Amino acid sequence: MPDEKAPAAAAQPGQQQVQIPVDASNRETVYVNFFQAHMNSDEVYLDLGTFSQVVTPSGPEAISLSHRLVMNFVTAKRLAEVLRAAVARHEQMFGVVELDPNRRLRTPPQPPRAPGS
Repeated sequence: MPDEKAPAAAAQPGQQQVQIPVDASNRETVYVNFFQAHMNSDEVYLDLGTFSQVVTPSGPEAISLSHRLVMNFVTAKRLAEVLRAAVARHEQMFGVVELDPNRRLRTPPQPPRAPGS
């Protein structure tokens, strides 16, 4: 996890790097296992929440949306790249992350692969 007091670096090609302080004093941590993505011509919206996956006699419990992230497409692309790299690093260490819930339940976790294989 990055150091909360570490400044962020921002620079355009050919320009001097500027250190920008990051204030994490108001940060909240929330757990999410569900999201919906929406967009318009200017922004991407991510609605985040939790899905208990509990099914009662009257049907499944509702998904509880708790947060909405709104970002421009530059930030969305940067976030997508960071998430892609994080998942790739995780899969390299722990094996493939299976998205299909039916296959996750019947396929044992894959052992980590040796680097370069």
